[in-house]
Amino acid sequence: MQTEPKKLGRVFQEPPIIEGDWLSQIPYTTLVEDNRFTKQLYKFLPRHRLAPLLYELYIATQTFARSSKILKRYKNANNLLLNLGAGSQGKPGWVNVDVVPWQGINCIYDCRKSLPFPSNSAKGILCEHFFEHLDYTEEAPYFLAECYRVLQPEGVIRLIVPDAGKYLQGYCQEGWEKLSQIRPLDSANRDVHFGNQYQTKMELINVVFRQGFEHTYAYDYPTLELLFAQAGFSTIQSQDYGKSLMAELCIDLQARATESLYVEAVKVN
Repeated sequence: MQTEPKKLGRVFQEPPIIEGDWLSQIPYTTLVEDNRFTKQLYKFLPRHRLAPLLYELYIATQTFARSSKILKRYKNANNLLLNLGAGSQGKPGWVNVDVVPWQGINCIYDCRKSLPFPSNSAKGILCEHFFEHLDYTEEAPYFLAECYRVLQPEGVIRLIVPDAGKYLQGYCQEGWEKLSQIRPLDSANRDVHFGNQYQTKMELINVVFRQGFEHTYAYDYPTLELLFAQAGFSTIQSQDYGKSLMAELCIDLQARATESLYVEAVKVN
């Protein structure tokens, strides 16, 4: 879920196949609009309604049959480093969790409402550009509560999301200079990540906050602080790119630094 679409309105490019795993061979590109199968479907149902359903069906095929094995694998695990919603950014030595079988993912699991790890089993959690994909009321609180549960006492979670406050400040300033510093744009206001050329600043804001159907909520620090506190965390603070309370968690993507909000919280009990 941390992957980048090539164009607005398209889901991600096909992930590498995990050798020997028949489930991973279910084609991810069934969600791409220029696919022959989906083109026919979109004649009868609008893409913005049908594509999210197809995505949920894909997640179900990837995770349901694996869930019991994953739970058994980590039954007695301890001292884990968790990379949740890792996408194509799996790290050696980490438990890299995602619903898509990217190369480097070693735990294929839908962690929107639960995590397959014992209580007090993780020393650190990294979640980079995944949390904004969760529904604010139905998924985000459960996810943070689960993170709190699996963290060891004094364990740290590092949560990184697009900084909505920063984007809104850029929108309110005259011209495109500030927004171009936050979201790299070329001289024609073309997005270096997605390739979209923006005619208005509001078009850019909607791509960031919505990303088709994939992003569900926009965050600033006070909102994340509130959610962390509601999940039980008592030590919560804003951080910067490349700085962390726990050195092992400081593996942020440099390409996302200008647009990102970094927040860390500690489980204290």
